[in-house]
Amino acid sequence: MTAAIVAAALISGCGASTRVFTHPEADMSYYETVGVVPFQNLSSDRFAGEKFSTEFTTALLASNKFGVVEQGIFVNALVQIIGARTTSDGLTADQLKRISEATGVQGVFEGVVTQYDMAAGGGDYFPVISVEARLVDTETGTIVWKATISERGGPKTPIIGVGEIHTLGELSQKLSKTLVSKIN
Repeated sequence: MTAAIVAAALISGCGASTRVFTHPEADMSYYETVGVVPFQNLSSDRFAGEKFSTEFTTALLASNKFGVVEQGIFVNALVQIIGARTTSDGLTADQLKRISEATGVQGVFEGVVTQYDMAAGGGDYFPVISVEARLVDTETGTIVWKATISERGGPKTPIIGVGEIHTLGELSQKLSKTLVSKIN
């Protein structure tokens, strides 16, 4: 009986809720070099967008799926072209073309962090993060890939603390890797 309870707990766990869209006509091999716009932040943590953007960029680099323009160079181009480090409405087709010309990217990742905080659970506090990310083609302005992900840290099994995630940083790393692994 105890083994059955532990097995059920391991299977049910607190997995990430993820939804992914890839444009049916997208050729992901076309995107050799990309840029990452610092993610917009709608969470209560003032710097959540920048924190998650950093982890996401690291996951992109580690994946070797794309070349990634150095963040300082890319943000400098954003400031010169749109007058800001990030955008809440997404980039226009004209802005995307100008950014492509300035940085040599074929695609731009944009995103929004909607939740990034510590939530109570089981007498303790654990991280909760929800993020949306998308890859936009700089030539056409078409969204070629988009994903949303949400997860709560803490114990993955209710009885034993195997696989616990206790910090926002750990959960950011995990979700960033998961998002990047979903890019086909």
